[in-house]
Amino acid sequence: MTLSESAISEHYRRAKPVYEALATVKDYPTIGLNDFVGWYIKRDHDDVDAIKAGYPQRGRVAHLERDYDEIHDRLERTLYAVTTYKTPTAFQRWEPCRYDESEETTVWQDEPPTPGYADFRAVPAWGDIDLADDIKPQRGNLDGETQALVERSLDAYIEEYATLYGTRDAVYALDSVGGAYVFGAPEATLPIADHFSDDPDALERVFDEFLDRSNAWLQEAETRVNKRIDGAGDVIQPDWVNNKNRQYKPPLSIHADHDAVVTPIATDDVRYELRPFETVDDTLIEQAVSWADEFTQVEHTDCVDSLVATLWPDLYEDHDGWRATLEEWVEGERERKRERQRQREAALQRRKERLAELDGTLEGRPITPFKEDVYEAVENIDITEIARHYASDAYDTDPNQPRPQFDPCWRHSESGQSCFVDEQANTFGDSKVNAGGGPTKLIALATGIISDADADLDGEDYWAAVDELRNAGYDIPVWVPEAGSDRVDGGTYDQMPFWAVRKAAVALEICPEDAFVDREGEDGSYEGFPGYETYNETLEAIEDAGLRHGRDPISPEEGPDTEDQNEEDASSDTASADSPASQLDQAHLREKNRLLSAKVDQLEAELDEKTHRIDTLEAELERLQRELETVRSERDHLESALEDDVLTQDSEQQTEEDPADDRSPLDRARELVSFDQ
Repeated sequence: MTLSESAISEHYRRAKPVYEALATVKDYPTIGLNDFVGWYIKRDHDDVDAIKAGYPQRGRVAHLERDYDEIHDRLERTLYAVTTYKTPTAFQRWEPCRYDESEETTVWQDEPPTPGYADFRAVPAWGDIDLADDIKPQRGNLDGETQALVERSLDAYIEEYATLYGTRDAVYALDSVGGAYVFGAPEATLPIADHFSDDPDALERVFDEFLDRSNAWLQEAETRVNKRIDGAGDVIQPDWVNNKNRQYKPPLSIHADHDAVVTPIATDDVRYELRPFETVDDTLIEQAVSWADEFTQVEHTDCVDSLVATLWPDLYEDHDGWRATLEEWVEGERERKRERQRQREAALQRRKERLAELDGTLEGRPITPFKEDVYEAVENIDITEIARHYASDAYDTDPNQPRPQFDPCWRHSESGQSCFVDEQANTFGDSKVNAGGGPTKLIALATGIISDADADLDGEDYWAAVDELRNAGYDIPVWVPEAGSDRVDGGTYDQMPFWAVRKAAVALEICPEDAFVDREGEDGSYEGFPGYETYNETLEAIEDAGLRHGRDPISPEEGPDTEDQNEEDASSDTASADSPASQLDQAHLREKNRLLSAKVDQLEAELDEKTHRIDTLEAELERLQRELETVRSERDHLESALEDDVLTQDSEQQTEEDPADDRSPLDRARELVSFDQ
């Protein structure tokens, strides 16, 4: 990287017509930024309240054409644009801000003014078709066989895009130096924006889903290409990471690591040839302008039908055209949201009524009959702690970004910046797969419960992730559905499920998790209690916690059939039918003995510690007693000596001065010397 500042500046001055042509589709602009960080245009303002609050400037996103001169002035090397085109109003949202010098980042008074899905208008399906990591450094010196394989692979990906859009004419490509970019015609989504122009909620839903579905479809396309082109996976490793504000290097942008520029690729005759910086001439600039003009022209709006038919295939088959398909999908999503809301409100009402019955006895308990308590506890966990301490190899890897970036521990990230944390929403995102979630999903990725951020986290995986959060030290109550609570299938539990009784036993510290024993029941093996007493103690503890279990305690004389387990609760908590009660007693006693032995060890350790302390205190007491005896002896000796001296003096004085003084010698000595001081 030997380019001078003046050479870079002059290059982008000459290339300005390219970005003027690229800046808008119809009347809808895109964002431009310098060196991956210059998202915003900032100005001083006169909003007194904001200034007093510590936000002396205001900012908005940078318009590639209108703000190009300012972007150019602050460019160090690489220019970026954004794949999506937005409504003009998205570029008129000024928000108060300040720049934090220590963190080298912009801090906003409220939300940053980056556009959202409802601002979308022209949106291409897009992919970053990267070269394999071991090939990138060889760019410009690829051997003929490798270059031919790369070109065949790129051609295959372009053909996949042609399938998605219905024509190869609607597919565009750029040589990004480190790989290639492939786009579908951005104007193909303009009819969608027009159709839902009066419904921002529908726009947001459809465009969010469009990016998710197109990314997923292209991931499947990668599998097809790798099967069709032998060796494609060895030279090409795509990132399907299109999102609402995805950056890419536009034509003639200078690569960060190579002194080479981004150039157009003819999709009807793929040639993958590096263009060094020094070879840029007027002809190449004209080619880049021509590519940008074609890319932003409004010619392929009819491709919307192929897009919707391919990405929403099931609905499209049952409806007349793309409009009806998307309308039905939007209404279905809204109805699902309404149903989830109804279910949540009903659950919250049941919870409120049950809490009123319990009169607050659940507060601070380690178990709860309400899933909502678990969800609430999880939602209150600070996701930045999970990202920083459990889910990242490096945290806050790009301080210039408005949201903390991190290098994920569950996959390789070449940039170390492909994941981020949204601190206000308490969520994370993975730009590689355009997915994310909350604390449970992040800890699930960190601990290997799931391997990709776009994987669903539900069922047993979700509860395993909750357990991992508990293992990390977070205080989350254990959900144990009580008798009378709703089941997933729409019914109610006649009694607390056996698995819930086991969980309660562990949470209430009645029985450790590794103390359950393997037993055989009618439906196969299961983990049962070590004995009837442990089971009964658990039922009592559940009652003490204020929950209804609907179960009867059992005695040694009773067989397992007396528990009246339902089909879902087939696992019995006593021995199987061919196990006598004496074996139950023995198993229970063995477990009791193990638990008591552990308790004895603990108490003996405490006793040893206190005994040592007592021995130390007794030794100290003996020392003090010996010292006291010594001091007393010395005092008595001194008193005796003083008494003898006083007697002698008094005798002589009495003879000479006061023969009538009949006081005792000791009284006269005390008159001279006080032993109380």
